[in-house]
Amino acid sequence: MTEETTDRQEAFFAFDDEGDDEQDTGRARRSIAWKPTAVGLLGLVLGLVLAVSAALTWDDSRKLAGYADRSWVISGEYQDMTNDLQTKTYNPIYRGALPADEAVAAQPFDSGLADPRVPEAGEEIVFRGTQTGAREGDFHQEADALLAVEDGTLQVVETDRAGEFGDGITAGTITGKRVGAALLLLAGLGVAAGGVWYARRLYRDGR
Repeated sequence: MTEETTDRQEAFFAFDDEGDDEQDTGRARRSIAWKPTAVGLLGLVLGLVLAVSAALTWDDSRKLAGYADRSWVISGEYQDMTNDLQTKTYNPIYRGALPADEAVAAQPFDSGLADPRVPEAGEEIVFRGTQTGAREGDFHQEADALLAVEDGTLQVVETDRAGEFGDGITAGTITGKRVGAALLLLAGLGVAAGGVWYARRLYRDGR
């Protein structure tokens, strides 16, 4: 074997080693890039979830604000379901008792199931829930109903899971919900910003 042939073989294997090194480096860079990308995306997703929760909480406070200090809360047990009045879905039917407050008998009560009539304070009633669903499992077996006077008639204006309305809707309830919404929004922004910052740090450290 001549000296020239040996030099060519050594040059070839040296080139091949350099190619392997470049491939390994490329794979390492891709591996490093995936970590900060995943961290950044996770932070953005969690931040978005918190922001959506904040928006829903704020919207809930907006809907309930008009009933602050002028409503009652009663508990109900699921009885059956009935056709919704506006869609092809169903509403739950609950059984509960009106508040033992003479003010509830000062106007007719509309249960959503029969013609309005003047009730007695503390009377046991059945009423239509506001949720919609397709089957029994879609509804709370125990629920709270928010009652308020609208257009001279006592009505069920909102139903939700038991305990959702506490002892009643007050100005303090609305303030608490709005503070909670603001905290959720700040937390969402913080998580998103923190995720992006940490992702950039991982990327710089891995280079």
